[in-house]
Amino acid sequence: MTGSTDIVEGCDLQFQPPDRTPDQLDGLRVLVLGLGRHGGGTDLILFLVSHGATVSISEDAPEKQLATSLAKLEGIDLHRKTFGGHCSEDLDACDWVVVNPAIKPSTPFLEEIAARGLRAVTEMGLALSWLPSKHLAAITGTNGKSTTCVLAGRMLEESGKRVSVGGNLGGSLLAELDRPDPQRRYVVEISSFQAERLEQGGSRPRIVSVTNLSPDHLDWHGNESRYFAAKQRLLEPSKEVDAVAILPTGAPFGTGFSCPHRKVIRCGDEGESRQEDGVLSVSSPDGEKISIPYHPSLALEGPAGSMNALHAATIATHLGATVEGISHAIETFPGLPHRYQDLGEIDGVRFIDDSKATSPESASAALARSDAPVHWLCGGKPKGSDLVALADFARERNLHAYCFGAVQQQLYEALIQGGLGDDRLQRHPDLETAFAAALKCARTGEVVLLSPGFASFDQYSCFEERGDHFQQLVEGWNKSRAPSCAGDGGHR
Repeated sequence: MTGSTDIVEGCDLQFQPPDRTPDQLDGLRVLVLGLGRHGGGTDLILFLVSHGATVSISEDAPEKQLATSLAKLEGIDLHRKTFGGHCSEDLDACDWVVVNPAIKPSTPFLEEIAARGLRAVTEMGLALSWLPSKHLAAITGTNGKSTTCVLAGRMLEESGKRVSVGGNLGGSLLAELDRPDPQRRYVVEISSFQAERLEQGGSRPRIVSVTNLSPDHLDWHGNESRYFAAKQRLLEPSKEVDAVAILPTGAPFGTGFSCPHRKVIRCGDEGESRQEDGVLSVSSPDGEKISIPYHPSLALEGPAGSMNALHAATIATHLGATVEGISHAIETFPGLPHRYQDLGEIDGVRFIDDSKATSPESASAALARSDAPVHWLCGGKPKGSDLVALADFARERNLHAYCFGAVQQQLYEALIQGGLGDDRLQRHPDLETAFAAALKCARTGEVVLLSPGFASFDQYSCFEERGDHFQQLVEGWNKSRAPSCAGDGGHR
């Protein structure tokens, strides 16, 4: 699959737009396929039930693993609940099947949905179909999309605009339909999983930002071309006449890339929006340049932070934000949990939680932010990414690597082949043992950095749980250490 069709690899399931409006859901029979362990589908279910739909859920996971999600649905009358595997009877007398983004294209049950000719939709597809597109911006990309999304929202808030932020970042925007506000702005993060399942010819946001693009999630998409095509589906035509595409200057969106149905604004060196001499020069809706003072908070320092700020400022400008609002949001932005989150220093050693770094590229960006020696905690579940560039980058940095999790051996071998000496490498079964090893080596002025570069699903349910575990380890060590444990010089 190239991404230009709705056919999911391995089956003939086609995703479609809703065939009714939110006020026509009474009596609609809906199967929600994939509830999620952290309440990802609960907002959707609550919205459907509140509008009169008859809802069933089907989950491959056992019921005991879904306690968090099910607690949010306590008291809600559900028609059927299936756990521990999907059941054909759930499709009987069913009008819609809402497929969770995490459901892999190779899932056999999708074949049966396709064979029955049922209408397959997604929560994101519903939101984009029903929310007003004029004041809606969608953000996608391999790295930085969550930070860009939240930062753009803060810029609008600081400018006095009413704004809702959601999507892949967390929380459904469907509830906004119950409080219509023609002046409200919507900033939506969209993952590659969500983008690939957008229906052909469906509603597209007026403003689309792609922060960057590099191979990721190849275990889900199957290959690099499908992953890239999924991201680019958001750039399809919008019904709004002044549609905008905010793109990076690098490949594959260089000068040779064509997007005739959208005005293209590129962010970066030589782009229409760029940083220069302490100022963000941002392309406005009328094509004029707006100069915004750039005094970044700690969370936005470094090349990755400035690019996130540039994309966010361009988005916010096209949604009506002011120079003052944008500038103040940049200066005061605290960052997001588990995104290069500074946990402070203990005995002169700084601890940073970058658990959200689930690709080699995002780990490289984190490593580039520190000039101090780094004790790099890396590993997790592989996603099919090429490790050559990461290994080459690591070789040039002043670091020790502590590989853990399912990918530990593969990562260790890649780093060795890339030229990182064996004396700078260790392998560990899990994060806890890797952390303990890093503590034995770290000295005053150095950094212990969790920036895994891989998914968390080998040992955790999500990257947040992995980051929380790291923070607990830091806190536990801080409480238990004796004063004599302070680093006193001497480096390995």
